[in-house]
Amino acid sequence: MSFDSAFHEVPTPTNPIGAKGAGEAGAVGALPTMMNAIVNALNPLGVEHVQMPATPERIWRAINNAA
Repeated sequence: MSFDSAFHEVPTPTNPIGAKGAGEAGAVGALPTMMNAIVNALNPLGVEHVQMPATPERIWRAINNAA
């Protein structure tokens, strides 16, 4: 089995250089994943939620409020 690939450029008329965004849609799940990882790491300390954005101060407060 073999595949042939081809490129067919279609510039967008919405900006001067005709460029289109690429890859932005794939980053949608990154923030919830990071927040879940932070809460999972802090769960042994009693933390069940950290408000976004997870600034150092918010993480510190979550740890101290859970203790």
